Amino acid sequence: MKTKGKAPPKTIRERTSRLLRMAGSMASQELIKRIQKTEIGRPLLNLPQIQLLVRELSHLKGAAMKFGQMLALEARDYFPEEVCVVLDQLQSNANFLNFETIDQILRTELGIQYKDLIDLSPSPIAAASIGQVHSARLIKGDRLAIKVQYPGIRDSIDSDVKVLAVILKTITLIMGKQIELSGLIQEFSEIFIQESDYIQEASYTHAYREHARSAPELVVPEVYTAYSTQKVLTLSFEEGQNFSQWILTPEATPEIREFYGNLILDLYTREFCDWGLVQTDPNLGNFLFRPEERKLVLLDFGATKSYDLSFRRKYSQLIMATLSKKSQKIISLGEEMGLIDPRESTETQEIFKQLLFESMNPIASAEYDFSESEYPEKMRSISRQLVNSLKFSPPPKDLIFLHRKLSGVFYILRGLKVKLSLRHYTDKFETLASSHNQGPSS
Repeated sequence: MKTKGKAPPKTIRERTSRLLRMAGSMASQELIKRIQKTEIGRPLLNLPQIQLLVRELSHLKGAAMKFGQMLALEARDYFPEEVCVVLDQLQSNANFLNFETIDQILRTELGIQYKDLIDLSPSPIAAASIGQVHSARLIKGDRLAIKVQYPGIRDSIDSDVKVLAVILKTITLIMGKQIELSGLIQEFSEIFIQESDYIQEASYTHAYREHARSAPELVVPEVYTAYSTQKVLTLSFEEGQNFSQWILTPEATPEIREFYGNLILDLYTREFCDWGLVQTDPNLGNFLFRPEERKLVLLDFGATKSYDLSFRRKYSQLIMATLSKKSQKIISLGEEMGLIDPRESTETQEIFKQLLFESMNPIASAEYDFSESEYPEKMRSISRQLVNSLKFSPPPKDLIFLHRKLSGVFYILRGLKVKLSLRHYTDKFETLASSHNQGPSS
């Protein structure tokens, strides 16, 4: 549900002040908790603290809110379930700016080109952490989707990330862990900067659209470069049904659900194995369905990442080593890729291998029933064991966004309630794992 909200703070000083006040409040609550000697073994963020975090990050938007969203997705194993439930609210936050503010941004950014726009929607058709989307038309008739960035977001990224890094570091220290988070924080920062640069997103959208020409079932919006800037991105408006709407219709027959299941799996293997260009945001809102045409519309390329051939080959080798249950190879590749620190105990290494074995179960099966799978629950259980056991290994920054996409793919397949053969997809990783070194590819 969309709600009208205040504009986020524009100045770096005001945003930093809000974050520091939030951190101070959280620390005060933790001190009281410890003095009272209640729940000492729990993480820093208990329920009242996380509610404060969600309220503040939702208002600040930008890197601050995106950080909270990623925390909800990637660091769930650090927190109790009731805390995760509150963090999940950041995924559906839909506060938006008033039309007058948006209209003024468009006039400033587009200059004389603004006069070509008509029928600009007073309310957004979508709202997120970085910006909101309005529909419009060109005088010549083209229907558009225009993404407008919130004021002050890009300039505040560095300061937001620095303060939030301190908060995250405090959490790990209180949990008694010696984890180096600089790589992860750097990865977050790079993605925040990338997502706030609509010129970069336009470039990725165009590149992805070119790749998708080889797959006629895929639809990628066209970029209207003349009406796009670093803070405004104008695309062709693409019709389609979102997943939650379409899956409940009579059109969602077993046969068409199987078609889309295979299409989504094929899309992921094309992205990683063939293109080296992966749209890493698992948000279901980034997929629209056109069952009558048997097409899938893909949206939002702000979090797209390019993976070079060397990394893709190494990752594919890890998959094949796991499928072959080559324990020593798994550990050596894991250490080489920075997934597990060599100083970790033998027990931690065993849990790491167990996690990989479980993660490959769908691929190892001749046919996998996604509808009846307890895969997410099993993965969650083993992930918690690994997180509790790790003492030196940071979250794997090179994989974190890739695995966000994989988790999104799995949940779509489970929602489709399909049973699929995955051998074809395994073959693509096997081919990539054994390919000769030909240098970087994108």
